[in-house]
Amino acid sequence: MQMTRLLAAVDRFTRFLAGVAMILFVVLISAMVFEVVARRVFNSPTIWAFDISYMTNGSVVFLGAAYTLLRNEHIRIDFLASRFPLRVQDMINAAFYIFAFLPALGVITWTALGEAWRTFITDELERVSTWAPVSWPFYTGIAIGLVGWWLQSIAATIRHVLAVAGRGPSPLRPGEAGSH
Repeated sequence: MQMTRLLAAVDRFTRFLAGVAMILFVVLISAMVFEVVARRVFNSPTIWAFDISYMTNGSVVFLGAAYTLLRNEHIRIDFLASRFPLRVQDMINAAFYIFAFLPALGVITWTALGEAWRTFITDELERVSTWAPVSWPFYTGIAIGLVGWWLQSIAATIRHVLAVAGRGPSPLRPGEAGSH
């Protein structure tokens, strides 16, 4: 029962991050439309559109990664593993998450959190353009997205282990992705 509530909480957080990513898509599109109109119609390009575009795009990628995992829609090369019974596939996935993916993603996430904090306390500026905005919102968006992805990866690992033990559906079962 506790595990079900924990997994549901991670899934809610994942869906929240996906909602933030969707809002950032609107920001990205709006900034690009504004830039095109300013540049092409008024011959007055902005100094901020480039920074907004790469910062929001970078944040969207990581904020959406957990939701993509929840929906089991990450690209996989599983021409061999897909031929195994579902239980064996769950074993393979659980082992991969436990021994490779979670440790690597954990280190990356920890590093990103440190970078976000460092840019926040130093008020570091991006030097990619003449606008030079503070960089902590960009690094924070990436770090929060990575935290969500790492948590959802833990949830996926638990689901694979439960499926191997016969105590839950496989996260790989078609039609059930994201319905946990």
